[in-house]
Amino acid sequence: MIIDTHVHIWKRSMLPDVMLEAYLEPLILLDQMFFGGKPGEKDWLTSETEPGEPLRSMDVAKIDRSVILPLDFGLVGPVKEGIEQYNDWVFEYCASFGDRLIPFVGVDPQRGPEALRLVNKYVKSHDAKGVKVYPSTGWSPSDPKMTPFFDLIDDLGLVLVTHAGASWGPLNDELSRPELFHKVVAKRERMKLVIAHLGGKYREELYKLASEKHNVYADCSALQGWLPSQPEMAEARLKEASERMPDRVFFGSDWPLFDLAYCQANWVEFVQGTRWGTDEAKERLLSGNFLRMMKA
Repeated sequence: MIIDTHVHIWKRSMLPDVMLEAYLEPLILLDQMFFGGKPGEKDWLTSETEPGEPLRSMDVAKIDRSVILPLDFGLVGPVKEGIEQYNDWVFEYCASFGDRLIPFVGVDPQRGPEALRLVNKYVKSHDAKGVKVYPSTGWSPSDPKMTPFFDLIDDLGLVLVTHAGASWGPLNDELSRPELFHKVVAKRERMKLVIAHLGGKYREELYKLASEKHNVYADCSALQGWLPSQPEMAEARLKEASERMPDRVFFGSDWPLFDLAYCQANWVEFVQGTRWGTDEAKERLLSGNFLRMMKA
């Protein structure tokens, strides 16, 4: 079995222009240089999720299930559809495909009581199992103002997935450091914290935190950034993760953000085919670790 634990879906109206332009900046610059395009003028392949596309990509890659993580950038710039509309759409979309898509809630804790209401709403209405947050939007996990939000996650026994590492555009990298979650997980034993992208450039902070706290996990999404120019680096990072967090690292792709450069199916093939770990280690990464965490 293969489970992709880091997948996104959205419609163009759910993302602020400033964030879309930040993520697509290299493509936009090339378009301006060679074709005279202007920012916001073109809808790139990653600008909007086409109906059925996540499943088509999963089928090609032979992925059984995917965890869907909405991204709340609504406080970074104006959007045409609000965060509740976005989450409603995600949960309805996923329900139309049976159990192959596992939707989490996506909400910025800076929304305060509204964030708490939304988490409660989707847990009650759809039995949501987790929440995705993005500290780089302007808040620190160590800020006492976040206490009610984290307490709710802990009380409900939810998985909390957080971005870590590099950020683009108006976002602040320094707020995505894993070490900022130390007090958060130390006080909340029921919370299961997943640090995305193996912590990115802060991966040593991830490993330190995980060595001290049993409820810290990670996913390997975005390692495709080393492919195809430095495949040995991606392989080395997989080997390192499997040795330092053998039972707490999950497979992830960050679909569709890397598909223009290195598609989901090729990423699966790389993980399965290279020599970074044993068959048992690969089984744990591709599905076993995630399934065990969800049952814990």
